[in-house]
Amino acid sequence: MIRNEILKRVNLFSELDEDEIQEISRVAVPRHFEKDQVIFYEQDAGDVCFAMASGKVKVTIASPEGKEIILSVLESGDFFGEMSLFDNSPRSATIVAMEPAEVYSIRRADFLHLLGENFTIARKVLTELSVRLRRANMKIESLAHMDVNGRLARYLMNLARDSGKRLGNGYIAVVRPTHQEIANTIGTARETVSRLLHEMGEKGIILSEGKTVYIKEGLVGEPDA
Repeated sequence: MIRNEILKRVNLFSELDEDEIQEISRVAVPRHFEKDQVIFYEQDAGDVCFAMASGKVKVTIASPEGKEIILSVLESGDFFGEMSLFDNSPRSATIVAMEPAEVYSIRRADFLHLLGENFTIARKVLTELSVRLRRANMKIESLAHMDVNGRLARYLMNLARDSGKRLGNGYIAVVRPTHQEIANTIGTARETVSRLLHEMGEKGIILSEGKTVYIKEGLVGEPDA
């Protein structure tokens, strides 16, 4: 029953009844990954998808110069690795644990069977793919048209929307990734991120305390469409 409760917390399965959760529990294999451990590499063959029970992972690709580009960060409740199951193509990105992570792996045949038998799961997969496509379009747009100040501002706003905690005093608290991780996400150098965050602090746009950043609620606004 403990496994069923964990699976129920995964967004993909949150609306399923107990019998449906039990069916998934029979085919989901628990796996543990340590911090910085690679779950799979870009171009690997893909025959399983993963549902996250706890921890945090980053989705990365390599630039032509060999630098890491962070496409997104996934946390408890998210799922990944499903694209290769649909088109039989190699993995489109590398997944690396940013902290100890507990995941459940589901084989291709079992996953496709679940999609065919349960419309709720199929709808959630399509919804998540749509969200990821929108985010990818936003990233492409920002890299193409925004300067590094704009890209950093958008990054912080999205971070506040996705994982921020409203404090009730006009600020949203977020746990700041490392300067290098931010740089890898917005396409700039670590030193530039450090300088711009310092400048934002001096201007009162953000407040920083260790790895916590406080962002004014008025700067965040509503989620992007």
